[in-house]
Amino acid sequence: MRSMTGFGSAEQEGKRGAIRIETRSYNHRFLDLRLRVARPLQPLEPRVHQWARDRLVRGRVEMNVHWEELAGRAEPLRLNEGTLQFYLDLEKRLREEFGVQGSLDMQTLLRLRDLVTLPEETPDIEEEWPLVLLALEEAAEKMEEMQDREGGALQEDLLTRIRLLMEQRERIEAMSRDLPERFRERLEERISKLTNRADMDPQRIAQEIVLYTDKADITEEIVRLSSHLESCEAALKDGSMTGKRLEFLVQEIYREVNTIGSKTPSADVTYVVVDMKSELEKVREQSQNIQ
Repeated sequence: MRSMTGFGSAEQEGKRGAIRIETRSYNHRFLDLRLRVARPLQPLEPRVHQWARDRLVRGRVEMNVHWEELAGRAEPLRLNEGTLQFYLDLEKRLREEFGVQGSLDMQTLLRLRDLVTLPEETPDIEEEWPLVLLALEEAAEKMEEMQDREGGALQEDLLTRIRLLMEQRERIEAMSRDLPERFRERLEERISKLTNRADMDPQRIAQEIVLYTDKADITEEIVRLSSHLESCEAALKDGSMTGKRLEFLVQEIYREVNTIGSKTPSADVTYVVVDMKSELEKVREQSQNIQ
């Protein structure tokens, strides 16, 4: 089993710069990819996006692809000579044609927009892609290692809860066996309060007990409930359980538990049903953390 919560990072260094990738994953019903790629590597964004779609399964995943140029490779600053000439020509025209007084000095020139820029090294996309791919794989593996550790803890917790539900199912099954007898005693007690006990018709009482037993019979629900719980336990044990499958099984288990509660008027059974619903809600919440 694998949790949807995880983090991983990796770095690869090429000829022109270093590529650093960070991945974070959170709970989400489907795959929700949030991708940010550094501007020099943006032509690779469609490839990174497709790789992530093929590699990842479920969850909200934030993936950042950073680019850091190697120190000493580029000029520290670059003078835009064309821009400088434009400002000088503009100064001359303002003086000669419009009579504007004053002149450009060094401090004013250095503050002019786009006169001096920091050059960017443009990486070779085809050359950098293998390095990006290596970093992606490494970051994803580290994220999955963390997800596996989280998944192990979820697995133990869910197994404990499913086994508790199995114990509660056994309690309901045991309590349901004496329900016809308890109903007979309660029926006879009520009739005796209203009529003379000698006037009671044993055959009619037996018919009422049969009708009640038929309406309150939860054998089918117990069988289906047992099957669903055993499926959960087996899949949790071997690690094959997925979040979507667990959500489905929880829904089916809840349906059977709810039917048992509506068919059985016993207060003792009702208390157990309430406890089972509370436990199922916790299992349902945990299922949203599983891939």
